[in-house]
Amino acid sequence: MVWKTLIVRITDSCDGNCYGCLWRKSKVSGFMLPITVVNNVVLCLKDFTFDEAVILCPDPLNNPKILDIILLLKKVTKKMYLFIPMHSISKIRNKRILENIDELVLVTTTPEDFKVNEENLKIILSQGFSNIVLYVAIGSHIINMNNILSLVNMGKEYGLKIRIGEIPYSTTLTLDLKPMFAKKGYTVGFSYGILYGYMASTAFIGNYPAVILAKPLSGECRKLFIDPYGKVSKCPLQDFQIKVEDINPSTLRSLIFSECPIRCRRFELIPKIEISLVTPDGKEIPSEILSLLEVISHVNSLRAACSIMGFPPSTYLEKVRKIEKDLGIKLLVSKKGGREKGITVLTDEARRILRMYREIRDMVSESLYSEKGIMRFKLG
Repeated sequence: MVWKTLIVRITDSCDGNCYGCLWRKSKVSGFMLPITVVNNVVLCLKDFTFDEAVILCPDPLNNPKILDIILLLKKVTKKMYLFIPMHSISKIRNKRILENIDELVLVTTTPEDFKVNEENLKIILSQGFSNIVLYVAIGSHIINMNNILSLVNMGKEYGLKIRIGEIPYSTTLTLDLKPMFAKKGYTVGFSYGILYGYMASTAFIGNYPAVILAKPLSGECRKLFIDPYGKVSKCPLQDFQIKVEDINPSTLRSLIFSECPIRCRRFELIPKIEISLVTPDGKEIPSEILSLLEVISHVNSLRAACSIMGFPPSTYLEKVRKIEKDLGIKLLVSKKGGREKGITVLTDEARRILRMYREIRDMVSESLYSEKGIMRFKLG
């Protein structure tokens, strides 16, 4: 069965700051896709039906005609997915938007972004809308497995569906995350189908299902992309475009059924850097312990953090205790009573160390990667 995906960007503006996003801090015109363009495309499609329609970032809620566009697109698709940056969840004031989509996909890149917008998430959930997806986007920075695992755990607490993949349609290169999760000891299945135009596989992270997304590398590609400027093409990664006034049913079908012009590559090298902190007399806090402290800062539990990262809790508690003894400081403290009974938190000294670690990691990341995307070393 060939899967057919309609991809639409309805604006080129976003006030978000998702780390690694191509639209982050970019100079945009604030152009909005006219409803007439969508109507013309729908009319030309006639009786053609897509399996899914995906409205992508940048923030589609900036387009005041978003509901009208959704209602038009529903005429030519079986499923409707709306992507928004997580910070924009507070902008959803029209309940009809939620009533006319199959999934609200919240795109985020860091646990901090999730925490800042957590209350707004609760408001949406309290209104009875449950088809919410947390899309953990891997942007143009060092792949931070700690952030990914922390976000999965946060989404799990609210029963959100989890998707993990690149910032959608941001690069022609292919990031294959499946081996990374398999190496961590998580169960990763074979690709079972297509979602948002990507190959989808299920991984179980702490016994919670998460869908891992990767570009299709073979098979037939049936996509159509509408950009915010009123042009259509095979997909967002293609340079060749047709103005909407020049389209007709024949040209649209030719685009949809044409061979994919983008040769997505699986084989690529990505710098992997592990940062440790060392005292002047050679006492070390290794990368894995710094990573553990980072996850604990998000989940407030040593056992939960170890479960997320695939670490044996007793072994890593001993490692933490040894480092505490070597350095002469406390890193973790467990609350024994009161409302916070049973949680484990970082001490002030541990938080200071974690801030230093994050600053160094971000500085290294910024120096390794350009604003346009991940710096990769291509093979061949």
